[in-house]
Amino acid sequence: MLSSLSQHNVRQTPHEWTGIAHALSLLYEVAGTLWGLSAHDRRRMMRESAVQNRPSLTAEITCVQRAVESLRPANRRLVNDHYARYFIAHRALKARCANATMARLTRYVFDRRYPGLMAIVLLRNVWYEDVLADALHDGFTQVVLLGAGYDTTALRLSLGSATLFEVDAPPTQEAKRDVIRRHGLRPVSKVEYVPCDFERDALVERLQDHGFDPSVRSLIVWYGVSYYLSEPAVCQTLSAVAGLSAPGSRFLWDYMDQSVVDGTTAYAGARRARAVIAKRGEPYSFGSTRQGAENLVRSSGFDCCDHVTVIDLARRYGTKHDVWCSTDDFFGVIMGVRQPPILIAAEDG
Repeated sequence: MLSSLSQHNVRQTPHEWTGIAHALSLLYEVAGTLWGLSAHDRRRMMRESAVQNRPSLTAEITCVQRAVESLRPANRRLVNDHYARYFIAHRALKARCANATMARLTRYVFDRRYPGLMAIVLLRNVWYEDVLADALHDGFTQVVLLGAGYDTTALRLSLGSATLFEVDAPPTQEAKRDVIRRHGLRPVSKVEYVPCDFERDALVERLQDHGFDPSVRSLIVWYGVSYYLSEPAVCQTLSAVAGLSAPGSRFLWDYMDQSVVDGTTAYAGARRARAVIAKRGEPYSFGSTRQGAENLVRSSGFDCCDHVTVIDLARRYGTKHDVWCSTDDFFGVIMGVRQPPILIAAEDG
């Protein structure tokens, strides 16, 4: 299916669109709106997200992407997350995934305007769940999600005897826990909620305060966060991750290409996304080249055992899943394995 894969579309947009849907999508495109929202809604949502003590709007939009994908036919969807919709608070965003028809239009409009963003959100999750299954099979008993946002692993997947540690900024985490309480949602796995500000707090201390054991192998996942942090904060977090990782621990991290952060990328959709994100009060701050990302991971104490792009993930999963979305390629994802510290023996005499 992917023999003709390029940096644009894995497959052409399905010809199932009716004339009215196509007309609406073009209207949204010409208007330049965020997912077809009105100007009033966009201004209000951007003001709210710019306030530091509010939950992350970025995390909410990721939920919309997961929710609309979960409304595809069961045998074609890339993710199966029917809990994502509970964490969508803004009425205008809820409307984008109210039913299968609206979800289909939302997928098409978003992927057309911001090609590559649907792909990274969906495909990195497919890989994460594969790596998670392997880790549990290998006896891992701790899973850490850094910047967990509204991730629903604990609601959807049984982790057996393993504990899931969800680390995130207090406003987003409090909003998530409130949604879980209000809707009577019950996690099917043991979960510890760890409030932490990556720019200010000591990650290791926060995790240990909630029962994390750094002497035990762990799977640590850091998705969708680093590009909103300063470079010192990214380096500090990578060092902290290495410090809490026992030998053999596995680490998944995604990063954005430096050209998107500085605005020089050739991908028009990435430039549009950069502009929208900046206006919303959560600008991209950190990016890296492929070699630079590998150097960061290795210098932190991990062996870089797998390093993939969006196109690589589409090829990897294209025979098993219906990879329908555009694959503009400005993200990378790395899996590292923590190595034992090198001990230097003292010289005799």
